[in-house]
Amino acid sequence: MTTITFPVPSTTTSRFAVAATNVPNDLTGLLNRSPGPYHAHIAGRLGTPQLQVARGDLARLRWDPGRVKAARPEDRSLARAFGDAAEFAVVTAFTPITDQPRGAQVARAAAHAVADATGGIAADLITGHVLTPSTTEKTHFVLADQWLGDVLPPFRANGRCTAAEPELDPEGVNGCACVRLRTRGLRRFGLPELQIGEVACPHDLAALNVLRTAARRLLTDHWSWLATGPAAATRTVPDTVHLTQDDFNDFWGTTSRVHVTLPSPSQVRLSPLTPRLLTLGPPTDFDGTINDWLWNDTRPLGMHDTPHTTPHDLPTAA
Repeated sequence: MTTITFPVPSTTTSRFAVAATNVPNDLTGLLNRSPGPYHAHIAGRLGTPQLQVARGDLARLRWDPGRVKAARPEDRSLARAFGDAAEFAVVTAFTPITDQPRGAQVARAAAHAVADATGGIAADLITGHVLTPSTTEKTHFVLADQWLGDVLPPFRANGRCTAAEPELDPEGVNGCACVRLRTRGLRRFGLPELQIGEVACPHDLAALNVLRTAARRLLTDHWSWLATGPAAATRTVPDTVHLTQDDFNDFWGTTSRVHVTLPSPSQVRLSPLTPRLLTLGPPTDFDGTINDWLWNDTRPLGMHDTPHTTPHDLPTAA
C-alpha cells in the first residue's frame, strides 16, 4: 500500500476581518454584550491567544483588503465595499488543533457579531472571501458553510475556451484543460489543501464536487485520528481515498441529496505536490485521462449534481 505523509501543526490560525464606516475602540466590550449561541465561548476566550480582536486602519494593515473577493456573484458589491473601507476590526484565533472546529467557529461568530453591531462587512482572510451578511454561526459544523473557499472559475476561461460539450462531440471530453481548483481553508483544521487540475471546462462542477467530497472525507478521518490523542507532528495516510454518498451528503450537512447507487465506493488518488498541498486524480488503475474519469459512468457520486439545490447556497462562480 502506497502512503503519503504530511505535517500536522499543534496550533492553527483563523483570521477574520470586518470593514465598517466606524469601528469602535472598545471591541471587547462590544463582543461581551453580543447575544447568541457563542456568547459564553466568546466571553471565555477573549483576550487569550484563542480569541483576539483589534481595531486597525488601512495604513497599518499587513494584508490588502482589495484582495478579498466575492465567492458569489451577488456579493461582488460587498467585496468592492470591503476593499474600499478605511477602518477594520480583525479577529484572530490561534487554536490548538484538537480544539477544531470549535475554535474557528467561535472566531467567525465573533466576526459576525462585530459586523452586526457596526453594520459592517465580514470576510474570512483564510479563504479570501467576504462572508454572507447577517449570518448566525451554526452550533453544528458544516463544511459547505463557506469554510472551504471552493468556487468555480469564470465559465470557460472567460469565453476564451471553445471546447465542445461531450454530449455534442465525443472529443469534448478532453477538449481542453482550462480548470484548476484548489481549496483554501483546510489548513486551519490541520490538513493540507487539495487541488485538482487539467480539467476540461465541461467537467468543472464534477471536479469541484470531487474536491469537496474528498475534503469532507479527509476531515472526518483527520478528526477521528486526532481524537486518539496522537503526539506525532506528522500523519501518514493511504494515497487512495474511498468516497461514498455519505461523504457527499456530509459536505452539505444534509441527507436530502438525490441518491446515487454505486457498485462500490469511488476511489480518488492523492499525490503530494508540496508538504501542504495534495493533488487529486483518478485511481492508478484507471485507464484514461482525468476528464475521462470525471465524465464516464464510474465518476464519483453523480458529481454533476448542482449546488443550487442545497440549503446552504454556496457559490457556483468566482
